[in-house]
Amino acid sequence: MSTRGNIKSWAIWIVAAVFYLYELALRVAPSVMTDSLMESFGATSTMLGVLISFYYYSYTILQLPCGVIVDRLGPRNLIGLSTLLCVVGTAIFASAGAIHLAQIGRFMVGAGSACAFVSCLQIAASLFPKKYFVILVGITNMMGTMGGLLGGYPVARLVNEIGWRNTMCWLAAVGIIIVGLVFIVIPNKTREYASPDKKSSSSIADIISLIKNWQVVLPSIISGFMYLTISVFAELWVVPFFIAKYDIGNELASSAAACVFVGVAVGSLVLAAYARKIRSYVSTIRMSAGLTAILFLMLIYIPFGFYVSLVVVFAIGFLTGAQAINFTCAKNSTSPETAGTTIAFSNCIVMLIGAIFQPTLGVILDYFWNSAVGNDGVRIYDAACYSCAMLVIPVFLIGAYVLSFYLKETIHMEHEQS
Repeated sequence: MSTRGNIKSWAIWIVAAVFYLYELALRVAPSVMTDSLMESFGATSTMLGVLISFYYYSYTILQLPCGVIVDRLGPRNLIGLSTLLCVVGTAIFASAGAIHLAQIGRFMVGAGSACAFVSCLQIAASLFPKKYFVILVGITNMMGTMGGLLGGYPVARLVNEIGWRNTMCWLAAVGIIIVGLVFIVIPNKTREYASPDKKSSSSIADIISLIKNWQVVLPSIISGFMYLTISVFAELWVVPFFIAKYDIGNELASSAAACVFVGVAVGSLVLAAYARKIRSYVSTIRMSAGLTAILFLMLIYIPFGFYVSLVVVFAIGFLTGAQAINFTCAKNSTSPETAGTTIAFSNCIVMLIGAIFQPTLGVILDYFWNSAVGNDGVRIYDAACYSCAMLVIPVFLIGAYVLSFYLKETIHMEHEQS
């Protein structure tokens, strides 16, 4: 690939990654405004969990269509229109007077976000040598977690200054700028810059073959279980958990979410490089799942001080960075021509698991609720409630550890240049 092509490839990927960063910020933002949302809509924790998970319902449903469209048509129009959908959905969410309208807005944001991760990795698979794919997955994951970081403390500060509705309006405005960047920088077909001149053959038959391919399904399930530390913990319940446990405000509690996301950002790169150094994706995934489960149990049951807990959640985030390696295992188990569809299928399973467990923890919280209510009528959940609910996460991390023993090593397949 020429120097000029290299620069153009990086420019295309960076703009796609900025959109991924943006949609992660939108995904995470409600986690620092849970009390405000519950007060505005008169919601319980179960209702809040369902509201937030509306993002995942549309996101999950649209994963496979997005994968096929990206493989066949290229990402520019798809990313541009998806960003617009995020903008409109965010505006509806911000102006909703009833919870069902907020659900519609959240559903639209999820639909608009569906192609973000898939497009980034499809561009990486198309424009860069195959041996660098796992590193680019790590960098993409890092960009996403930086979006999660921006959706934490900065959004919490804005919420406290101007209210959650005005904050969401500002986030919608940022999306309009990204739309312009997408149509200026990204060509409609990125494959024209790739070394191999191959057309996508994604079809229903390809999707069926993915469903039958255990070495695609298995890393996807493992990835989903490992991603619970982000989709359930960091994106929704970590802030109220820290508020209840340490009796602090949402700004300070949002630093816990920030520590998780910073950890993921660092771990995504370090563990991807580590996996290549030891030439084993499977060992890295297994080690990370097992250690994360142990750290989570320590966080729940050992009475750490606030700042020690921040170190623990950073370590949890760091180890969760290995979660993205599962996408490389899945992609390596299929043909290069269906890279977008494979990644979308894998991400569909990951997001489906998140969609199931976000409201599940809300249900558990309501089950263990001790009937305490604040002056504003919002239910108060104590640290014991959260500890019972959070136990779900290490249980499934242990499940990921066990399943990793059935995962085949694919790193030896990367000696060829794509």
